[in-house]
Amino acid sequence: MEIIAQAVRVIDYENNSVQRRNVNMMPKFKDYIEQLIVHVSNNVSIREYHTQSTRTEVIAGILEIAGNLETPDAIEEKIDSIAERLVRNEREAQARIGHMNISVQKGSLIFALFEDNGNRKCILAKIEHTGFFDERDYSERFGFSKDTKKIWKTCMFDLNNLNADQFQAKIYSNTVAKYWWFDFLELVECQNDRVNTYKTYDSVEKCLNRKLKKTAPYDNRVIQNAMYAYMNNANREMFDYDNMIEKIFTGYMPNDMTGEQKRELHERLNRLPEEKGFDRQFQAIPDAIKKKAIRTYKINTGIMLKISDIGNENDISAYEDAYGKKYLKIRLSDDRTFQTFARNNEDNREE
Repeated sequence: MEIIAQAVRVIDYENNSVQRRNVNMMPKFKDYIEQLIVHVSNNVSIREYHTQSTRTEVIAGILEIAGNLETPDAIEEKIDSIAERLVRNEREAQARIGHMNISVQKGSLIFALFEDNGNRKCILAKIEHTGFFDERDYSERFGFSKDTKKIWKTCMFDLNNLNADQFQAKIYSNTVAKYWWFDFLELVECQNDRVNTYKTYDSVEKCLNRKLKKTAPYDNRVIQNAMYAYMNNANREMFDYDNMIEKIFTGYMPNDMTGEQKRELHERLNRLPEEKGFDRQFQAIPDAIKKKAIRTYKINTGIMLKISDIGNENDISAYEDAYGKKYLKIRLSDDRTFQTFARNNEDNREE
């Protein structure tokens, strides 16, 4: 891996300022950049975007830097311009969300242009910085945490062809933060949230049905219900596919599914985003999967059970009597329905 250009700018949207940091005075910065590049390159919790034009400010600045590496002063000025744009966008974002007692996360903007295995790429990252007082020489020090949770947002551009009409970008964000990709980077989603929500649910549902519907129907139903509840959670700011699989599947204790089935299915689920073409991270739109809550089950000749809300399946239990006859017991809240089927005898009550 070759680092072609690197820079740090402290972003202070509260005071509307950008501060340069001299990376030459930070001996371990190159090591940090290399670790950051590896982390960003291997991070699967990303979403894919593309540029709307090569004339928008950030990508235009990056292309100018990549095409004029012999002018270090001009490179620094371009990075200043990109950082100043971020300050403006963060001030605007803070003005929009301030009334909700939410603050834009503070930090520094890291810029890195690099080449790896013949591929030229550029990373922009918003990262929490740390300032501290060094008692040895009474100076103020500046650094970054190795904790990857302190990496707020990243964007990696593929720059193999500087003359391309469009450039692909992979975005990670620890919050929804539309300002990062929409206002600052001026990118376009390859797939919108509604499409991502439906494709994710539909792909996992079909995968589970193929593997479990015949051999482990109980596990299939429970896992699908958990997935619906997870994706339907309106309080979750950001949907993360890997986190969902961890929550609903990795720790799940099977009823009929074998250990080997679970391992194979886990591997299959991990490959689904790339195979079926949906992002691993997006803002879920519950309305996109509303119809998925409707389930129909065959009970007997001429009798079907239709469920329109998955959460209500907890009111249904199954049992088998001493003669091998199978029954469903359903808790009722509607008196009219109960009276319609109730006989006037003591068999209607249980101790």
